[in-house]
Amino acid sequence: METYDEIYGRMKNAYERETGDSFNEKSDIAIRLKVLAGEIFKMQTNLEWWKRQMFAVTASGECLDKLASQRGLERKRAMKSTGELTFSIAQPCSHDIIIPKGCVVATADTVPVRFVTTEDEEISAGNTLVSVYADAEQAGSNGNIAPYSAVIPVSVPTEIETVTNRSTFSGGCDAETDDELRKRIRDTYVNTSNGTNAAYYEQLALSVDGVAKACAVGKVRGVGTVNVYITGSDATVSTDVVAKVQKIVEKQRELNVDVIVANAQRTACNMSVTVYAEDGYSSSEVKSLLENAFADYVNSIPIGGTFHLTELGAKLIATGCINNYTWNTDMQDVTAAKSQCFTVGKITIGVK
Repeated sequence: METYDEIYGRMKNAYERETGDSFNEKSDIAIRLKVLAGEIFKMQTNLEWWKRQMFAVTASGECLDKLASQRGLERKRAMKSTGELTFSIAQPCSHDIIIPKGCVVATADTVPVRFVTTEDEEISAGNTLVSVYADAEQAGSNGNIAPYSAVIPVSVPTEIETVTNRSTFSGGCDAETDDELRKRIRDTYVNTSNGTNAAYYEQLALSVDGVAKACAVGKVRGVGTVNVYITGSDATVSTDVVAKVQKIVEKQRELNVDVIVANAQRTACNMSVTVYAEDGYSSSEVKSLLENAFADYVNSIPIGGTFHLTELGAKLIATGCINNYTWNTDMQDVTAAKSQCFTVGKITIGVK
């Protein structure tokens, strides 16, 4: 596409060639040509933008959503993480302490993540604690927190002395990105769904909010059976999500086919490596970058996929903070079963 200067220069040269005369840049004709060149450049820019929106590989935003709808797909929404908060007091009380729905507890992070109780509960007389179901206040993967992370009472009964989450909050996920939706659109062309193959059931499962990966396996329980294993981006999905996928596949399954939907088994994938840092990077910076790269790689492996050392090594080098690495003796390629999905396990990084 031409730049504004190229358009104006071409118009100026054409004018001078046709009239046999030059003009001053501050003249009326120069101003007219500059305004016209600006409008032509704007029109060309708009045309280039619309050309990109015509194809899934380059479209974005709302236009990509419309292309997805032509393939029977919708962009998946962000989901809130869920878990339990435990409210406690040091000594038993002689009366009930009501924990109303809507109590807020936050993490102690610089940018805290807030969680809200979703039911009314109470610490009954003579007891010291109660666990209450809660959701993250905002949808997104940052609501997936480790045990004992939500410890700051924001709006809780004054009698409560401590509060925490004794187990993880999970199930939170971010809204589907353009790249993720673009990949799903591409897969509908590469793995054509015909109502009888694995791609058909996998695409049905992936259409549900919260499902990041799916793997359909036939004949696990005999002829005429299909098991569909699903998982979230970095954790198992909730029972509600499993039930929703089950309902969809039950409605659209093949005739006389028994389909069961279940969470994929999460199996830990460890990393033990010695790396050689580039100049200008501290040991803590290197470890942080490599841990993130490792997590991104592990979470990208499909259900039943293979953990390849060569692929992980390329991801580590791509961080730019190291120039070489050496795997420790226990590292090797690993292939998960069709019902398994890798999750981040123990990470050991030696920096030199």
